[in-house]
Amino acid sequence: MRTVDALVTGGTGFIGRWLLPELTADGQRVAVLMRGESGRLGELRSWVDAHKGRGDLLHPLPGDLAAPGLRLNADDMVVARTARTIFHLGAAMSFGLPDAVARDVNVEGSLRVAELAADSPRLQRLVLATGFQHRRAPFWMPDNKYHDSKLEADTAVREYAKAHAIPLTVVHPGPVVGDSRTGETTQFWGWPDLVKALWRGRLPVAPGGNHHWMPLVAVNYVAGFIAGAASLDETVGQDYWLLHDSTPPLGELIAAVAGYLGVSAPTLHLPMPLVVLGLRSGLSRWTGLDPEALVFIGTDRFPVADAVRLAEQIGLTEPDPIELACTTTRFLLDTDFGAKTSSERPHSR
Repeated sequence: MRTVDALVTGGTGFIGRWLLPELTADGQRVAVLMRGESGRLGELRSWVDAHKGRGDLLHPLPGDLAAPGLRLNADDMVVARTARTIFHLGAAMSFGLPDAVARDVNVEGSLRVAELAADSPRLQRLVLATGFQHRRAPFWMPDNKYHDSKLEADTAVREYAKAHAIPLTVVHPGPVVGDSRTGETTQFWGWPDLVKALWRGRLPVAPGGNHHWMPLVAVNYVAGFIAGAASLDETVGQDYWLLHDSTPPLGELIAAVAGYLGVSAPTLHLPMPLVVLGLRSGLSRWTGLDPEALVFIGTDRFPVADAVRLAEQIGLTEPDPIELACTTTRFLLDTDFGAKTSSERPHSR
């Protein structure tokens, strides 16, 4: 495969893995940047086939976001530069992310992808996936290097794209959960940690007040949106916040999931600074919740109108958030929160 239609970073990760069937089902030849994971190509192709894509249209590019030139050899660099669309979804994702890793992978790596885009003569679009909260976390919140580095990468790529006339589309997914149809996920931290604490009877309080929420979004919805938006001229230079705006306050969502599980829901709400203090004082180990995860819970609302309009144009149907939460919960229980699957990938590069 000497030319490709698309290049995907993070293709073995969560969102990227769902994007590959969307692209290959349309007959697109897709190069996937794979950091030391070329041996996993067979598994990835089988997964794409099983999800109604075409694994035979995947082309591996051994490389690394953290390395100069993405560590692509000369031949692979030639292939990468033939892409008409570059989807940059790759990032180092974890709690407690070292600052050097966050900078090398998430910030400098994003600029390396932008440089590749600038040198790709057939390029029609660079799609950047970044954070949904366009602000720094409150002072009382623990440092979250992933969150902060995604903000920095967003600014850096925008400036580079403007200076080099790169057609850029930016998407801001909220907390991404499983497939709305099956609940399937390959990410077992974040929202799954909250469900697991509830299931184990280790969620004594609901974090935040009546207006705090965790704006969920289904992974298949995000993948379908990204694939569709990349082909539309009107999306050049635009930002889209991808989240299900009808997600209820977190306390109501937890109560709905508790009802589905047949367990007691917490009736006490605790202010977020006190929740952070409790988790940092030792409750994190008992609950299984990392205080950094609280950065995804807040009271802010987001400008979703453009994304909703475009989703309707693409033909996407937004799932009911409570049904989504319960569907993903069923999958988590069926897989013993990831213990019965080898698909968990907390780091996506």
